[in-house]
Amino acid sequence: MDKHLVLQILTICLSTSCVFAADVPPCAEHETVFTYTECDSRNGRWRVQVPKNPDHCEIKNATAPVRGKNCDFSCIAGQFLDLKTQQCKECPVGTYSLGSGIRFDNWEELPDRFTSSSESIHFSPYGYHSKVHNCSLSKWSPAGHYVVSNDDDCTSSLSYVVELRQAGAVSFSYQYPDDDVIFHFYVQNGQCETVHEQNTDVFLNTTGTGWKQWRATLKKGPNVLYWKTTGILLGDKTKLSPVLIRDIEITGVSYTTECVKCQAGFFASSRGSHWCTPCPPNTHSLPGASICEPCDPETQYAPAANQECLEKPPCMEKDYFATHTACNENKTTMIMYRWAEPKICLDTLEDSVKLPPSGEEKPCSPCNPGFHPSEMGCEPCKSNSYSNGTHHCLQCPASTSPQYGFFYLWWDHLPDLMKTSCISLSQTDCDQDLGWEVVGDQVRTTNVDSGEAYLVLILSIASGFMEPDDFEVYGTITFVFELECEDDCQLYFMKDVKKKETTVVDSWRGNQDRQTYSYNVMKNDTALSFTWAFQKKSASDRAGIFLVNATNVIGSPADSCTPCAAANVQDTRCIPCPVGNYLDDDARTCKACTGNTRLNAGKNGCEECGEGTRAVGDNTRCNNNCHFLSDKVGRHYNFSALSRSMSVMTPPSFTSTGKKYNHVYNISLCGNEGKGRAECIDNVTFAHSGLFSGQSLKKLSGMVCRSTAVNLDTSTGERMSVHSQPIILASRLESVSQEPVLNTTDEIFPKDDATDYNDVVYFMSMDWDGSDECPDGRQTFVHLRCDPRLTDGNGRLEMPKKCPDGTCNGCDFYYLWRSYEACPICIKEDFIEVVGGCESGKIVTKYIWKSYPRKCRSGVDLPDEKVEKCQDYTFYIQIGIVGGVSLLFIMCAAVCCLWKKSKKLEYKYHRLVLDGKGGASGELPAADSCAISDSESDFEDHSDEVIFQKKKARLFGKKSVTDYESVLLQPVTTGV
Repeated sequence: MDKHLVLQILTICLSTSCVFAADVPPCAEHETVFTYTECDSRNGRWRVQVPKNPDHCEIKNATAPVRGKNCDFSCIAGQFLDLKTQQCKECPVGTYSLGSGIRFDNWEELPDRFTSSSESIHFSPYGYHSKVHNCSLSKWSPAGHYVVSNDDDCTSSLSYVVELRQAGAVSFSYQYPDDDVIFHFYVQNGQCETVHEQNTDVFLNTTGTGWKQWRATLKKGPNVLYWKTTGILLGDKTKLSPVLIRDIEITGVSYTTECVKCQAGFFASSRGSHWCTPCPPNTHSLPGASICEPCDPETQYAPAANQECLEKPPCMEKDYFATHTACNENKTTMIMYRWAEPKICLDTLEDSVKLPPSGEEKPCSPCNPGFHPSEMGCEPCKSNSYSNGTHHCLQCPASTSPQYGFFYLWWDHLPDLMKTSCISLSQTDCDQDLGWEVVGDQVRTTNVDSGEAYLVLILSIASGFMEPDDFEVYGTITFVFELECEDDCQLYFMKDVKKKETTVVDSWRGNQDRQTYSYNVMKNDTALSFTWAFQKKSASDRAGIFLVNATNVIGSPADSCTPCAAANVQDTRCIPCPVGNYLDDDARTCKACTGNTRLNAGKNGCEECGEGTRAVGDNTRCNNNCHFLSDKVGRHYNFSALSRSMSVMTPPSFTSTGKKYNHVYNISLCGNEGKGRAECIDNVTFAHSGLFSGQSLKKLSGMVCRSTAVNLDTSTGERMSVHSQPIILASRLESVSQEPVLNTTDEIFPKDDATDYNDVVYFMSMDWDGSDECPDGRQTFVHLRCDPRLTDGNGRLEMPKKCPDGTCNGCDFYYLWRSYEACPICIKEDFIEVVGGCESGKIVTKYIWKSYPRKCRSGVDLPDEKVEKCQDYTFYIQIGIVGGVSLLFIMCAAVCCLWKKSKKLEYKYHRLVLDGKGGASGELPAADSCAISDSESDFEDHSDEVIFQKKKARLFGKKSVTDYESVLLQPVTTGV
């Protein structure tokens, strides 16, 4: 079939609705409109001309169909599609357009395609049954500016069906104040399947009395939107706070061919408006208005966005209130009366009340508790001081607890932590920002003439609460209030955390006599606020708050001081006793530790400092000044060179996965007022981040600490040794002694050849940390042993061979510190005297150490050698010996000479004898010339002598006169 023919048939059917009646007259031009056909498979459509009312006329000469805009085409907001020209045009004044969207903001009745349904609920596992037996009436209902859910425990659903020509979105504002209501929003497609996406299937959070916006994306095609509530009434609760929804807007729907008129009370003053503006207070407008008409300012008034002006009623007492001026130098204030704003009454009418005269003076109200009067007004008391508001701040005595908190009793001005506002449900009810106002003895709601606005008063506690004495309650919010209501007004008390988690703590309806309410804060949060929201139902409804007290707030002043709890009960606010004092539980007074005592760790009272220590730090600690005096032998030790920290690493250990690690111990013995200088760090985080630069994420210091050293690969690929899991093993010094301390014996560190002295043992412990595993807490024993061989540095640290990790039971830790600096100071008993012999009339005395290397240091030095005079006989003895030896030699020489000469004489004698026997006439033979004188006369004269002659020795190497020795020989008488 010809395509054009099909189009003509389609045109005829559309123009006549396929009803052929000969009596139907032809349509005039103004009786026809252009429209689009349904979209085809190519996402296209046709523009055709049809009669506005097919029953009254028919088109005789219809304009031929033309190809229209694609199905996903739409104009922008503020424009409409003119089908005659198929062009987008701006909306005229007094109208608006959302372009491809639709908006629902007028809820006088449920708009088309909105439906509401309900059903009973029954939770069989929990045995809960709905308290309402007939839920058929528990549906969503329109309420002017919003649609509201049911307030019972039925399940109620609000749904809307929409066909999207293109992908779009839905957005809506909602108020959800009650935790006992479950609010569920979800979207279904054309097959009734729920679209499980992040923003299309959610259980929404409560909002308190505020409004929140929610937006969900929608897919092209049919979409069914559901808003579903389910209430649960527990206990005596009979009503729930319903969920409110307003300003539902959906984009992605079909084009719009005409703009929407502004509703009454709104106006659009310019062309191309995408929304209408509400009329200001004291003006009004009719639907489609481009401007708002003013009311008569003398006799009329109108709330914002109102369609008509209202006559001002006579003024009543509720229409004015009293305020107070600031205190003057005379400490007085004036009472000033003024009309509540906005003034919607007429005080010129006969039955109107008159505004009381202002100017009456009265004494100023005192400051609120915790504040003190000053020239600048009221100022908060500083920490550990208090005031009841009538006098200057007084210092809390020791052993008392300041009662910190904000105590608002007088309302001359709104406190700094409070602010007020008006929240409109319809965005037109609040013609001022002020929701509550101060009137001297109370803060009360303002005169807003609306039943759809919340008057909000907020107390902000941004800093949070201090640590409580009771581990469960951080603080308490207490307030005194009353409600004056002609109708079903309601006051909500809500808590908000970081403006994200708003919950209704409690609520009250109708008239309420003056009463006190308290709420305990069980969780400490920052950016915490508490809100009082009052919803009026009539113009005369009013709420008043007389007192607000928030306790234990960080940074708050104190209004009083109370005695501290017992010492064994935690009281974080208790003002401590002066340093070196403790609290006597019986007398509730502070007592000082005196003498060589310190405060008892973990207990109440004082304890004696151990051997070798003295009380320091106002008797808060015991310290050793790096010196030790042995009572037994009076030896003095000076460990000042060992006062800094010393480290030792254990042999490597391995985890179950084979990762190697070592424990590193840092030890500080003495000095530093008993606090210790040993530090252990945790720098794993810096190593992982690649920002390691010697800084540490965590640092602990004390007398003995331990960390775990491991090797890690950093983000930069480097391998480095880092430390983690630092802990303190000792934080206080107990004693310094050479005697066995507790369970320390010689078996831990047996004696060796390095020293002749007992080890000096530093006994340290933790501040009270007893447990089931270590009833006495952790204890540390550092043995200092003199080792004269270790003269370089501070020596070395060792751990017991049977406990290479320093401990065998995890409670007691042992270390042996060998060092030359651990040797005692030298005294005179450490050297001996060596006396020499008398030599050259002198005796020399020398001094030497008893052992080498010496087992002491510094102290006394070796005395200089001593020289004394003496009587020296050695010289004479030596001379005697030399003389004796010389005499003996001479005598021996003489004997030898005599012996030799004797032999010669004997020889000569024999010669004489022999010569006598053989000579003539019996004469003796002639004597040798060497022995007989040349002179016969001499021979004759000395016939009886035989004379031998011998040369004397030369003297001094020179020749001398030859002398002769004479030897007289007696003649030998022979028998001849």
